[in-house]
Amino acid sequence: MRKNIKLIALLVASVFLVFTIGCAKEVEGSDEDVLRGDAKGQSEESINEDDDGTVVLKFWSWFSYENIIREFEKENEGIKVEQQLFEFGKCEEAYMEAITKGEGPDVLILDSSFFGTFTASGILQDLLQEPFSAGKYKDDFLGWESGFSVNNDELLALTINTSPYVTIYRADIMEEYGFPHEPEEFGEFIKEPENILEIARKLKEDDKYIFHFPTDLPDLVGGTLGFFNEKLEYTRFGDLFELALNMAKETYQNELESKVNFWGESGEEAVKENRLVMITAGSYAMSNIRRYAPEQSGLWRVTTPPLGVASWASDSKIAINSQSEHKEEAWRLVEHIATHKSFRQHIDVVPGYIPIHGDEINTTREEEYFGNQIVYPLLEELAINMVQYRLTPFDSQALQMYRDGVWQAVGSSSPAKVHIEKMKKEIEAAVKLTQ
Repeated sequence: MRKNIKLIALLVASVFLVFTIGCAKEVEGSDEDVLRGDAKGQSEESINEDDDGTVVLKFWSWFSYENIIREFEKENEGIKVEQQLFEFGKCEEAYMEAITKGEGPDVLILDSSFFGTFTASGILQDLLQEPFSAGKYKDDFLGWESGFSVNNDELLALTINTSPYVTIYRADIMEEYGFPHEPEEFGEFIKEPENILEIARKLKEDDKYIFHFPTDLPDLVGGTLGFFNEKLEYTRFGDLFELALNMAKETYQNELESKVNFWGESGEEAVKENRLVMITAGSYAMSNIRRYAPEQSGLWRVTTPPLGVASWASDSKIAINSQSEHKEEAWRLVEHIATHKSFRQHIDVVPGYIPIHGDEINTTREEEYFGNQIVYPLLEELAINMVQYRLTPFDSQALQMYRDGVWQAVGSSSPAKVHIEKMKKEIEAAVKLTQ
């Protein structure tokens, strides 16, 4: 059995190594409530059992769960958790390499950006089986469908926190240029494509921008569609996606984009210099804005995404390595973390566990940085309405080909629909070659 598991993992790892895009998003976080983060440092190698019979669980992540682990250990005598942290951009490769060698942890935290790599059967434990019986939680978690295997018959992970797309914008600048600026009215205004382009054109005259690259709007709409359906047929097409790609052609060909990477130094500088004044990204980007420009506190606001869509940006998931020798104990830890037993406050993200939604500590909290706006209820509403689609081992390959296709489309005079059909044909053909 273990040989078969290693073989499957090795095959998936090969797909990953060939097709990975190699540019993981990195967003820093300081506590357990942050969806993603960057953390360094490693615990020493643990063993399966202490001399006194205590079960030792190996737990891998990119941000610290230290306080939650201590609470778990207090409630579960005889179980010790040893946490090992990795830099976010190194998690996928480190996890897969260890599992392929039979040296992986018992419990893993995974990001949706690389979870698809692990969805082949045999790598992660099916949580629908005994003694886990996670099926009882089917109606209690956001992103339930996104935790399934590529064959859609095994539940491999539960969503801890999820992040919807939002619009983060400079309210003072929108007001200065005569646009609606309060969150609700601004969100309504940017539902209309021409209003979005009007903002972009007017601000560009003074070297201010609301777009980074031509992929901004196609990525937003793509987050409502995923990449593949259950038959592994490509899904990023349709009227709304065509509209987004046509708008991307308009912004690219008229130089309405900042051409800076929000997640890097150039993005930080553009924010500080009042050049990048609107960001459409996952809600976790709110923490970046706070960190980039603390002096702009009170000037930013948060509202719904452009075009009025509810779109999934990313989430963090928790899973059990199928090779774990302590699966019952590992499941106790998974339940403890996934149901947020040790913490209630959530900032910039929404818990996957629905029964704790609506907690007053979150729904009444004013965000000083965002002009004392109460932001969390908006995030929760968007998260409930968005679709967290199924992820596959072929998503990284599709992402690279899709982004190449977008760049080709925006520089071309051919209709967007022609390029969408071309992307669909080429991506489906490439996936068939790797199956």
